[in-house]
Amino acid sequence: MGNEQQARLGRVLDTTGDRVVCRLDREVLGRARGAEAEGDLAAASIGGLCKIAVGPLLLVASLGALREDRSDPAFVLAELEYVGEGMADAAGRLVDFRRGISAYPHPGDRVDLAEPEDFRRIFAPPDVPHVTIGTVFPTQDVRAPLLFDRLLGRHFAVVGSTGAGKSTLVTLVLQRVAELAPHGHILVLDPHGEYAHAFGDAAQVWDVGNLRLPYWAMNLEEHCEAFILPSDAGRGAEADIMAKCLQKARARNVRIADSARITADSPVPYLLKDLIGAIDEEAGRLEKLADAHAYTQLRLRLEQFFSDSRYGFIFNTDLAGHSLEAFLGEMLRVPGEGRPISIIDLAGVPTEVVNVVVSTLARLTLDFAIRASRRQSMPILLLCEEAHRYLPHDHSAVTAGVEHQLERIAREGRKYGVCLGLVTQRPSELSETALSQCGTIISLRLNNPEDQARLRACLTEGARAHIDIVPALKNQECPISGEGTPVPMRVRIDTLEAARRPASDDPTFSAAWRGDAGQEKLVRDVVGRWREGS
Repeated sequence: MGNEQQARLGRVLDTTGDRVVCRLDREVLGRARGAEAEGDLAAASIGGLCKIAVGPLLLVASLGALREDRSDPAFVLAELEYVGEGMADAAGRLVDFRRGISAYPHPGDRVDLAEPEDFRRIFAPPDVPHVTIGTVFPTQDVRAPLLFDRLLGRHFAVVGSTGAGKSTLVTLVLQRVAELAPHGHILVLDPHGEYAHAFGDAAQVWDVGNLRLPYWAMNLEEHCEAFILPSDAGRGAEADIMAKCLQKARARNVRIADSARITADSPVPYLLKDLIGAIDEEAGRLEKLADAHAYTQLRLRLEQFFSDSRYGFIFNTDLAGHSLEAFLGEMLRVPGEGRPISIIDLAGVPTEVVNVVVSTLARLTLDFAIRASRRQSMPILLLCEEAHRYLPHDHSAVTAGVEHQLERIAREGRKYGVCLGLVTQRPSELSETALSQCGTIISLRLNNPEDQARLRACLTEGARAHIDIVPALKNQECPISGEGTPVPMRVRIDTLEAARRPASDDPTFSAAWRGDAGQEKLVRDVVGRWREGS
């Protein structure tokens, strides 16, 4: 805009601790919008940035609500949220930008639009490791940085309605992270099998065909969740039996001198026959046969699960001698062998035990990190897709175990180097405890008003101006706020090559229903694999 850009945009009317109301010149704002359309100026839209001169300082604020000044149609009233501040150089340009406000404007102070050079300085990351995932809206060339250590050191959440592009965005972020840190330790819980081919040689994929999760690595709570139904009237009694018999079975597999230190939760291998033997032994001590019902039920369920091939990846007697050291090394990529990402494909895991599997993996990850942090730091990222399944807002007995373990990571994981990444299309159905612990929020399009309200409550300073545009976001656009970004920003996300995208595309009915070639064979093959338990 040249000299026209120096025309005063407006003046401050009112100010509070987190926002400011301004009176803007409609003509200057209109010229700025025209320049923005030509790519010359990037600040005249909702979510754009303005500068307010306060002595030697320039305050930066995000443009929010705009409404007509009914007292004078030549002006527009605007609400701005504070973002940060910097010093003004001799030409009045912003330098040394930082988040936070140390001085507040007074009514009458000058308001100007941020210029392209201001955007470059505001979003230029400090001299710290970072990755970029797109461009800052509405600029054409200012890259959007995610600050590596702040993003992973404070947990993060990715939210967005179904079809908005969450899986693609998560894939992009993980690919950039893996490129920067090829010796990382990233564990992805993938309930739909979307990520298996997205990372190529950078990931090791585990599914029910090659996963070997030893049953004895489960603690008492997870044993009870697997083998005792929540609806059982005698659940408490069965849990007591399991605790006593599990401790006995574990103790039989160690030296006598060490057995006194073994508990039902100790990750010590045991044989199925020893656990069943302990149950029979306890049942034999009963005076009345009628009292043996709980013991019989427990034994029958154990035998049922261990004989069912669908559960062979976990409830398998061959895993009695499996090494916990080897299992953790495989899951956490130690050694990484050039594959820092470990994907757990849960699509084939039977519904009855999927929560047990997730709970066990989450607990083992945190317990390992707690013990490892005393010797050597080995940070871990645990990314949980469809997080509302395992961390529901309304507590349930069905998800109690997995919810407990993931909330432990949300509350305590940061201290021990475990980052929790939560991905969900329903933030309103996600545990408030877990979401409140996320230091960075990345939001794609959200249509549900309840989800928008939950998101609004989580956003940081300067980011609430973006919440009203969330329902109208295009695909590949997202506001990002929190610790992982220099300031809240709206981002145009980079496009991923087709070969590196997750398998999350919707089926194309119009193409698939134009013919039926090969479908008869497809039905035959599927039923055959189904019967084989494959």
